[in-house]
Amino acid sequence: MNDMELEEIIKGKKICVTGGAGFIGSHLCEVLDKNNEVIAFDNLATGHLENIKGFDVKFIKGDIRDSNALDGAFSDVDYVFHTAANPSVISSIQDPESTNNVNVDGTLKVLLAARKAKVKKLVYSASSSVYGNIPADKMREDMAPQPNTPYAVSKLLGE
Repeated sequence: MNDMELEEIIKGKKICVTGGAGFIGSHLCEVLDKNNEVIAFDNLATGHLENIKGFDVKFIKGDIRDSNALDGAFSDVDYVFHTAANPSVISSIQDPESTNNVNVDGTLKVLLAARKAKVKKLVYSASSSVYGNIPADKMREDMAPQPNTPYAVSKLLGE
């Protein structure tokens, strides 16, 4: 799906992007802010405010592990794009507990808060890392997952 298709599908909605100041989240905010009310929700652990500078988005500094912060951010939201994560494979090997806490427990809290707020749709940002060490041009979504790092396992659990 390209930017134009996304803009046509989602118009006039209230949207929250978790990890909204990160790489993927900020690009989503950029596309979505043209025709929607967008909230960029981020704890700035790996994201940067510069990534959303100049966009017409509301920024909320918050952590996906904080249910109260999520409840506030998701109030009256139509859609949630969940891109927040601890994205480092290396840190997941060095500190798997922290990766699990953010990527697994945090994702569960996002799901629960979205359900509580009666969000219409939640889009989860998965990772090709769940397929293991397969060349990108050989990956297919119907392949069996072969996660080989704590990061990959945490993203697969989110799926």
